[in-house]
Amino acid sequence: MTELKYDVVIHLIGEQLVPNYMAIKLSEASTHILMTTTRTKIFYEKLKRIFSSREMEIRHVEVPATDYRGVLAKLDTIDGLQGLHVGFNVTGGTKVMMAAALDWCRTRQHSPFYFDTQERKIHFFGDSAATVDMPPVFESVAEFLTLAGYVIARPGRRAEDVLSVGRRRLLREFWQNRDRVRRPIGKFADATDKKFMNQPGRAPNCFWDAVDELEHVTERSAPMLFGEWRQEFPEGEDWRPAAVFGAGGWFEEWMLMTFSESERAQKFTDLQTGLVLQFGESRGENDAQEIDLAYTDGYVLTLIECKAGRVKQEYIQKLENLRQQLGGVMGRGFLCVVNQQDDDDLIVQRVKAGGISMVTHMALPQLPKHEAELRVRRVYQFESDYR
Repeated sequence: MTELKYDVVIHLIGEQLVPNYMAIKLSEASTHILMTTTRTKIFYEKLKRIFSSREMEIRHVEVPATDYRGVLAKLDTIDGLQGLHVGFNVTGGTKVMMAAALDWCRTRQHSPFYFDTQERKIHFFGDSAATVDMPPVFESVAEFLTLAGYVIARPGRRAEDVLSVGRRRLLREFWQNRDRVRRPIGKFADATDKKFMNQPGRAPNCFWDAVDELEHVTERSAPMLFGEWRQEFPEGEDWRPAAVFGAGGWFEEWMLMTFSESERAQKFTDLQTGLVLQFGESRGENDAQEIDLAYTDGYVLTLIECKAGRVKQEYIQKLENLRQQLGGVMGRGFLCVVNQQDDDDLIVQRVKAGGISMVTHMALPQLPKHEAELRVRRVYQFESDYR
């Protein structure tokens, strides 16, 4: 951005990688000097590697974290700044580092600035004391994964890849009849066991029992549902996609449809479902992590865990861990559950004590409209809860 156009930018590097990345990406400079401590030196190597394809020089200076005069002395050793337009990003680092950097800039007429990632503003601490809006930084979910050291084991699917006209009709039928389709979910889940999914041949009996029960519970009250089911999953074709759908996959797709059809759909950049990631070069099956729904608004990463059946505490822990690892302090996690939860339920209490939000029941259709307002440790079960 033009307001951050300098010959050189010096960055105080803190212990959150995402804000460091944002500042380097938005600063238009041919040289970036990262001021690290012993603890944050690892981020220099990561950031240098991430930006290796860009035409910029990235180098670093290690400073003492809490020694004011030591920081000033290190700053004075930086060569080659004479006559250049120098910006100084004072967002990261320790308070001592920030104080030293500001004093150093005043004596040398350099330009300090600060990223307010909460309000999405950039504050300039020069004579003008100007403030400008921070533009969107992230263009994809994959950028967050790269920062966190993860790789994509299986790409996610977008709405245009999944949601045919017939599929949308079936999803709407499942949502309208969610209490009924919940009954065979256990049998469908049994059919998705690896011992059945990995073997060729006819579907297991539990799958056919689930289909029979689905037909039975909807034949009078929702006759269109089973007809749409047969259109999407004809007899004689591979039964596995139907088992996954009936076991709860339908809810993930319904959420994808709800977000993609929202009037705010353009805000959900790189919206996808079923993304599977792994850490580093690990290819062990047990290391794989699947994300039900993910998107970015250009500033933060949002992860959504979808549960059509019973909720376990381990689901909350998984979502909290991924939110922190992938999105950092700015990441968001929503646990979306089809069924209303009792206020005194252990799962509700766990959410209220943790680092994510929960959305259930009648609050779900309006989630895309209100998602930016959600607060951590809150449970939203009715549309009125958003107020």
